[in-house]
Amino acid sequence: MSRQPDFSTIARASPLRVWERVAWALAALALGVVALAAVWARREAVEADARLLRTQDEIRRLQARRDAVAPWRGAPGAEASSSPARVVAAIAAALPPDARLERLVIDYRHGAAIEMQIVTRTTAAWDSLLARLERSSELREVAPGPESRGGAVRSVVRARWQGGVR
Repeated sequence: MSRQPDFSTIARASPLRVWERVAWALAALALGVVALAAVWARREAVEADARLLRTQDEIRRLQARRDAVAPWRGAPGAEASSSPARVVAAIAAALPPDARLERLVIDYRHGAAIEMQIVTRTTAAWDSLLARLERSSELREVAPGPESRGGAVRSVVRARWQGGVR
C-alpha cells in the first residue's frame, strides 16, 4: 500500500506571489477611486438640481416681471401681430402730415382696445385721418370722440386692433 495524503487535515493557503499582491492592491485602489468618483458625481448632481431650481424660479420671476411691463403678452387675443410696435406703426401709417398722435392707450385685457388722443392742424386733416383709420385693415370699430375745434382739432378716437385680418 502506498501512502496517500491525509485529506482530513486543514490545507494551508499558499502565500501570495508578489504580482498577485500588486494586483489586489491595484484593484482595491481602483475600487476606492470609483467610489470617490460616484460620491463626487452625486454631489455635483445635487448641486445641479439646486441650480436648476434657482434658474426656474428666476425664469418665473422674470416672466412675471415681463408680463407686468408688457401686459399685451399672453393676453387673450394678443398675438405677435398685436405688439405695441405694430399698433403704433399702423396708426402712424394712417396719420396725415398735419396730424399728431399725442397719447396712445392699448388695453389688451379688453380685446386690444385702442384709445388715441389726436391733434390735427385743420379740419381737412381731421377728416382725412378718420377716413384713413376707417379704411385701415388693422383697425375696426373706429369711433371718434368729442372734438375741440378752434383752428386745430383735438379729439380722442377709440378703435379695436384687428391685426391685419378683416
